[in-house]
Amino acid sequence: MKLRFSLAAALGVAATFGIPSHGTAQIRASERGGTSQLVDGTTIRVEYGRPQARGRELYGEVIPWGKVWTGANWATTLEIDKDITINGHALKAGKYSVWLQIQPEEWTAIIDPQPRRFHIMPPPESDDQLRFPVRPQAGTHVEILTWTFPEVRPTGTKLQFAWGEKTVAFDIGVQPSRPLTTLPEIAERVTGSYRLQNGEPLGGTEVSFDVRYEDGRLIAKWEGSPNPLLAEPFLVSLGEGMFVPGERDEHGELVDVLMELIFEFTPVEGRATGFELRALDDELWGTARRVN
Repeated sequence: MKLRFSLAAALGVAATFGIPSHGTAQIRASERGGTSQLVDGTTIRVEYGRPQARGRELYGEVIPWGKVWTGANWATTLEIDKDITINGHALKAGKYSVWLQIQPEEWTAIIDPQPRRFHIMPPPESDDQLRFPVRPQAGTHVEILTWTFPEVRPTGTKLQFAWGEKTVAFDIGVQPSRPLTTLPEIAERVTGSYRLQNGEPLGGTEVSFDVRYEDGRLIAKWEGSPNPLLAEPFLVSLGEGMFVPGERDEHGELVDVLMELIFEFTPVEGRATGFELRALDDELWGTARRVN
């Protein structure tokens, strides 16, 4: 006698014995997680399985030395909607799987063009992959595998892996939506010395404002600037003689672009005779005249 088992009966047995059906949430040892970051118009997204340490010795035991590893379940994926650089290496827009070859001292990062791979099926080495060395750092214990963006700047971000007592940082650079360099013929129109009469929001004082051209960038020296990081800002072009200030750190690197302030230079016969300083709502915050 053949035993027939209907779908309704199968669902009944599943309900009776607590067996998950397709409509029932399943408990996983390693849940899926994700994080994303927008950097100057470029979206960077990471999705990954999140295994837990649970007191185990992770590196060299749970993950044997030399193993090409990606986390739990389906491979960690990196998706970018524009071209980027990662640790100085060019990477085209697209979706990739991310793997780490674990060694005692130096690891190898592997960015593979096939995003849909199971964790026990690492990709074979190929010319289509991006491979580069990374050096793990010791960190405070992280129980659940975590990818984060702990640092964001106008030109890129830091993507960080952390699990157990190890962290690995990846430096990501993006294509700027606005050029940070200025053509010499445009720079020539605005370089020089000015006297800036601050409006009421800036105290109403008259101060010096000098613009110079170095390494393809316009740099201002703003006496009595409202922000210490704007004492010598970059001038980032918006086009048509308009610029916004870019904050610089102690190393001279761009750390932020302030769209709230606009310097609008007025050219006469190809050379600016002065400029207006306006807030984002077009309120006039100051006027300047050329003195040299």
